Parts: sequence; C-alpha cells; structure tokens
Amino acid sequence: MLFVTLEDFYQKAEQCRRLTRQEEKECAARMAGGDSSARQQLIESYLPVVAARVKRAGESMESLSLALYCLQALEKCVDSFHFQQDSEPFIHRLSWALRQAVTRYIAR
Repeated sequence: MLFVTLEDFYQKAEQCRRLTRQEEKECAARMAGGDSSARQQLIESYLPVVAARVKRAGESMESLSLALYCLQALEKCVDSFHFQQDSEPFIHRLSWALRQAVTRYIAR
C-alpha cells in the first residue's frame, strides 16, 4: 500500500471493514495456502486499528512515517501469527506490537 499523506492513510482506514472471526479464519487458511490476496485482506481489515493507534500517539507524534512504521508492525504480526493454533485473539497480539512500534519510533 502506498500512502502519500497521512490523510490518505486515514481515508483508506475509514473505508476498510473489520472481518468477522469466521472470515478471519478463512483468510488465514487461504493465506497459509499461499494466497497473497488473503494476506492483503487481513492487513486491510486491521488498518482502522493502526489508524486509531497513530492518532492516540498524540498530535505532536502524528506523522506519515509513524503510520508506516505501525503498518510495518501490522504486516509482521500478520505474517508471524498462527491463526489456527494460537489461543489468544489476534487483536491482543496486534495491540502489543503497535505499542512496541510506537515506543521504538519515539526512541529512535
């Protein structure tokens, strides 16, 4: 995904809808089979969560580079999470990853 401005990022996040638990599992199964469009669908479904986290970081921190840093954390989280095996919900793992991404962004 390519975003030119932070407003582009927020607009894309507003257009995305969250998947149901069943749809999430179906996408994860397709992703495990090598379907890259399923991976993209999972990533896009969690864009509103990333956008909310970027906004929560504060207006002084709010920037496109922070949004891209958090988006990268989302992609890593989707790639490393085992949707069928892990007992914790994906959103918990993602929340942790986003907090870490913001902390690392501030520290650099």
